[in-house]
Amino acid sequence: MRHLILLVAFSVIVSLPGLGQAFTVSGTYDSTEGLLKLRQQGDRVVGHYNKDNGELTGVLYDRTLDGFWIEDNSGRRCSTPKNGRYYWGRISLEFTGDGFTGQWGYCNDAPTNPWNGTLTSRASSSPPPPPQRDTADPFVSSSDLNIEGTWSSSEGEIRFRQHGSRVNGRYAKDNGEIVGNLSNSTLRGYWIEDSSNRRCGTAKNGRYYWGALELQFDGDRFTGHWGYCGDAPTQSWTGQRH
Repeated sequence: MRHLILLVAFSVIVSLPGLGQAFTVSGTYDSTEGLLKLRQQGDRVVGHYNKDNGELTGVLYDRTLDGFWIEDNSGRRCSTPKNGRYYWGRISLEFTGDGFTGQWGYCNDAPTNPWNGTLTSRASSSPPPPPQRDTADPFVSSSDLNIEGTWSSSEGEIRFRQHGSRVNGRYAKDNGEIVGNLSNSTLRGYWIEDSSNRRCGTAKNGRYYWGALELQFDGDRFTGHWGYCGDAPTQSWTGQRH
């Protein structure tokens, strides 16, 4: 009986989101931006490519990597640095078993330029290196903001749970789920539902109704936007903590 209990407990643990994660993007890719090497630990991913000493850093949600590219030089200089460099932009890459498709953009613009890659060799997951140039990792919250709790919102009541900079949320509308990363006072990530007005071409967490969101928190209130699938968030979403 004791062995049966342990087996059941282990099965529950590996089925929890973020634990026992089987899907990994670690490996080398032949990409439209050059040879790209990615390393993954849990849901955190870092990468390097030769073009302008390129660097990737991001968070893997299901099979979507959201984050940033950072280079020594590019076609546009941003007003603020990431990891000590002023040439960077957002990325959103969707992985399959043998490669990825996605987009990149400049600075905080929505990613619209294609970035695709084909897996050439796999690698085991390993801890990502520490941030370089004595600057903060752009995917670690640099504030003490904690949004955990219950919030009323224009999309219904939300219950947020927070672990470090990672945030998960639940709301009643269509069994809604929120997954994202809190950086300073901004939550970037996705909403996922059982149904909505638009079905996406790919799934997130096993469901085809989802979209990007970006929420800015100010004390016990937030304002922000959501969108469908890979579109830029443009629909209003506001809320207040109970």
